[in-house]
Amino acid sequence: MKKLILYFLTLTVLACNSKTNNTDVNTKVEQKSTDLAEIYQYYHANASNQIEIDENLLIDYIADKNIDAVRTNKGVFVQTLKKGSGEQIKTGDEVSVDYKGYFLNDKEFDSSYKRGKPITFRVGSMVPAWNEVLPLLTKGSKATLFVPSSMGYGNRGFPGYIEPNTCLIFDIEIKK
Repeated sequence: MKKLILYFLTLTVLACNSKTNNTDVNTKVEQKSTDLAEIYQYYHANASNQIEIDENLLIDYIADKNIDAVRTNKGVFVQTLKKGSGEQIKTGDEVSVDYKGYFLNDKEFDSSYKRGKPITFRVGSMVPAWNEVLPLLTKGSKATLFVPSSMGYGNRGFPGYIEPNTCLIFDIEIKK
């Protein structure tokens, strides 16, 4: 129930602050192809800043797919798929994570599963979304992260892979 209330509060705040009409936006996006460039162009034309664009894109994606997700303070939406039974993760901990990264059109850009090996790193050394969300989880958890561009690769992007100001989705599974 708390998640549902938080979701509706977020939608209400955004609706009050947004210059876009959600019905109009949904109709416009439905009429467009799944080409991200076209979708982003529409949102850029109807929002006042990148944070608003990303927030609207993520909320629309989550709502369209009927996903139960919670928003963090910095704008990352998290869908917990499985609560782990291991230790609480802390900044500085070394963890191994299997993941799949993809765009809002569901096109995959990277996957540890395809390489057959999880990535191992210290929490705090990854993109801001991972650094914020991992300490909220326990080892053994599975979650999906819906990441605004500012918490991913920002206005730099990741040349050759991710365009600047791109929202991302990560399916993660914390191995150890």
